[in-house]
Amino acid sequence: MDTACQTHGVVLGLTTALLAAALFGVIAVFQASVIRRHGLFSPMMGGVLVAYLVGWLLHLVAIDQLPLYLAQVGVGASLVFTALVAAFVMGEPLRTEHWAAVAGMVIGLGVLAVASGDVGDTEFRNRSTIVLYALLALNTLLGWLAYRWQSSWSGVALGILAGCAYGGSPVATRVLTDRPFDAATLLPAASIGLYGALGFVLYSVAMKRTSVTAATSPLVFLQTVIPAVVGLVTFGDEVRDGWWPLAAAAFAVSLAASIVLCGAEARLDLLEPEHDEPQVRG
Repeated sequence: MDTACQTHGVVLGLTTALLAAALFGVIAVFQASVIRRHGLFSPMMGGVLVAYLVGWLLHLVAIDQLPLYLAQVGVGASLVFTALVAAFVMGEPLRTEHWAAVAGMVIGLGVLAVASGDVGDTEFRNRSTIVLYALLALNTLLGWLAYRWQSSWSGVALGILAGCAYGGSPVATRVLTDRPFDAATLLPAASIGLYGALGFVLYSVAMKRTSVTAATSPLVFLQTVIPAVVGLVTFGDEVRDGWWPLAAAAFAVSLAASIVLCGAEARLDLLEPEHDEPQVRG
């Protein structure tokens, strides 16, 4: 790929990824408030869904222009925005480790941007589509079982499964890049919304069952790692020659920073619900 074109693609992709991150980060605060005070099925959740749709469109551009590992870390910066907004809403400044995590996220993202190589292919074969839907069905089944699980660990399990679902959505989104929207892309493309909707529901319920940190930490880890690994192994996303060690270190730092920032997001636990969640009946 021409260096100038690649640089333009990285700038465009990072810009849209960070715009999506800002939107996701702010709406996460609103979502936490709504789910605690009004429940999952409320008119106010409609606004949350619209915001997520706009964020997904920005994320789509990032996935088109960037390797999945960089696109996911860029969107993962939403935790920076959530932490800052949560600190403002709750009136509590961020602690030193949270500011260190913000710095780590910025540095890690910058190094990954410099180290990123060409975007891999976007071809989806029939086998890939079958695997997408098989994993979607399995994730849905496990999510239903976790929802009905009468245990203090059910919220964490729901957060893990939400991360798997959110990790599947950007993988499926790859089919929409650089390809005509025809019959060959329609079926895998349809799974994008299904994965996203499943992750949204599982994460929303997880935030009612457990703390924000316990729900968000596994989600952030999995929605970042799964697409990154699939992009490198399956789609052939590249890293610049000689930059693999720095890229791997930057990815690890960014991921660790995201998990630390889940602790800052946890102050949203102080948002008091107006009613308790109904008990799940067997």
